[in-house]
Amino acid sequence: MAFNTRALYSGTTARWVATAVSLLPFALGAPVLVADDAPERAQDPMYGWVLYNYHQGASFDALTLLDVARERGGISGHGAYPELVEGGLMLSYGMTREARELFTRLLVETSDGAGDDSEDAASHITLEPEVRTQAWFYLGKVFYLEGDYGPAYENLLRVDPEILEDSEPGLFEEWLYLRARLAMISEEFAGESGSAALVESLLDQMERTEPWAYYLSYNIAMAQIAAEEYTKAQESLRKLIADMEDEMPEKDLISEHRALLDKSRLSLARLYLRDSRFDDALTLLGAMPLDGVFSDRALFDYAVAAAGQGEMQRALDALDALSQRSLFLAWREQVPYARGYVLEQMNQPRKALTAFMQAAEHYETRGEELIAARLALTEENLMARLNFLYDNNEIVTDAYGRLRVMPDDFGLSEVLATEPFQQALGELHELYRMRALLTQRQEQLSTFETMLETRRIQRERRSSEARSELEQQHADDWAEAHRFFREDIQAAVAAEDVVFFMTTEQKALKKRLDKVAATLAQLPDDQSTARQRETYRRMKAYFDWSIADDYGVNRWAAQKQLRELDREMEQFLNQRAAIEALMAVDSEHSELAGRLARNAEEIQSLKAQVQDALTMARSMLMGRLDEALEQQNNELRRYLVASRHAQARLADQLFREDSNAEAAND
Repeated sequence: MAFNTRALYSGTTARWVATAVSLLPFALGAPVLVADDAPERAQDPMYGWVLYNYHQGASFDALTLLDVARERGGISGHGAYPELVEGGLMLSYGMTREARELFTRLLVETSDGAGDDSEDAASHITLEPEVRTQAWFYLGKVFYLEGDYGPAYENLLRVDPEILEDSEPGLFEEWLYLRARLAMISEEFAGESGSAALVESLLDQMERTEPWAYYLSYNIAMAQIAAEEYTKAQESLRKLIADMEDEMPEKDLISEHRALLDKSRLSLARLYLRDSRFDDALTLLGAMPLDGVFSDRALFDYAVAAAGQGEMQRALDALDALSQRSLFLAWREQVPYARGYVLEQMNQPRKALTAFMQAAEHYETRGEELIAARLALTEENLMARLNFLYDNNEIVTDAYGRLRVMPDDFGLSEVLATEPFQQALGELHELYRMRALLTQRQEQLSTFETMLETRRIQRERRSSEARSELEQQHADDWAEAHRFFREDIQAAVAAEDVVFFMTTEQKALKKRLDKVAATLAQLPDDQSTARQRETYRRMKAYFDWSIADDYGVNRWAAQKQLRELDREMEQFLNQRAAIEALMAVDSEHSELAGRLARNAEEIQSLKAQVQDALTMARSMLMGRLDEALEQQNNELRRYLVASRHAQARLADQLFREDSNAEAAND
């Protein structure tokens, strides 16, 4: 008789594992920094997004944002609390190993450096006692769930019991339970008092308002059975059943309470069967509900007890009731054989022979079904037999990342309940999510590539238009004219050419004076023109004097205009050169294209790695399912052989009886 105490503890996980990250909201609500008071709101926008995604249940998105923030220099204004948040998110996402490493670093290293005056120590946060003791508890619990009992024991010892009991009484009860379980696993975790004494002491401290005391009592009874102390085990189970029958659990614990009570009754009934106390076993099993978790096993054990008591009809009725249910569990496959056995014990060999023949046919059919199932076993038809619980198109997971799934084909129920299968299924699901994210990222990159190509085409069109406009400006002609202006002005300055720097009015006046001089030159030089010639000489003298007097001003004005023209031409030529450089090479476009190419290569590499991981995870998942089917097939072969032997034996017995009857008649 084997009792799986680990399976019992795992079976309760659905209720208490949901509290595994209660440290996280606690830490978020009351952080204590080294230098400043706790901020009432997020000081860093990225941290606000992290908290938002956490409270929305998007653990993966929150973890991604924390990674992005780390790459950009970290989150400011919150000390090391983002790391504590990250540890809680890892725990809720099923990353127990990563969460363990992060919690260890945050708690152990900060404790070791508490008195250090180094810069690193100054950057550490000081956790409130309630937060710190809960962190130690959860770290120890992670180790316990992973089966690493040494570190689990060390971390659970770091818990302050008084603080934990005051802040979280439920966690305190669970802490007592884990301490007791570790003491039962090994004496090295029991201390000087010894395993039995420590377990009894811890049990006395536990309240009956939480289920942990009942689970511990049950496991104590299982340990007594393992030590072959059957009398003590019966007494422990009877006391446990009596205590649980008198207890009225809270509403959310009723189903769990009933399941443990039925399990305890079933275990005690099996002990009664072992001692051939069939009446006591029948009384206990008869009180169990027919719609409970263990009703099928109770029916089978009831049939065994009735057969042992000699009440074969009651045994046959129990087996008939059990045979009406779907035989999707491996242990139930013995029911068809058991019917034949009971009929044989009822001295009904012909009915027993028929029952054994039907059992053999059933086992042959089931064997063929299993063989066909193994041959046709694919990931697609496996997933078709599983019913996943969804929330907003996302598969719901528990606090440790396990998928919330129920089998449509109950033949997978025992396989689905195993931790290796759950881990493989969860890893496969996360790898599919990662592949989908990479595909989405690849599609986004393709969109960026299209945008870049559109930008390149538009740029080439604008460059062509700009070249046409530049050609229409005749920039070379303007530059050549500017060169001529400069050379002329420089030559005039060097020669002090007064005429070159005359103003427009002066040039017009000079032209008029030259015209007058030409006219006078054509007139005779007599007394009638003498007065006109004298007037011209005075005008010419005044004109020459004014030109000489305005020379410096005119030269400065011309040089000023040349300098302004130089600046404008320099700006014009620089802008032209810049435009030509931009048209020749687009460095920004080249940089973006390079980044896209590098990201595309990285995504391709990641997709290849994810595909390899998917192949391995798929192989592990199908391998475990194949092993389970092979185990069921082996069980069926044993029952088939036993049925054939019983069929042959009864057929031979009936043949001899018929032969003897014929001989007697002759």
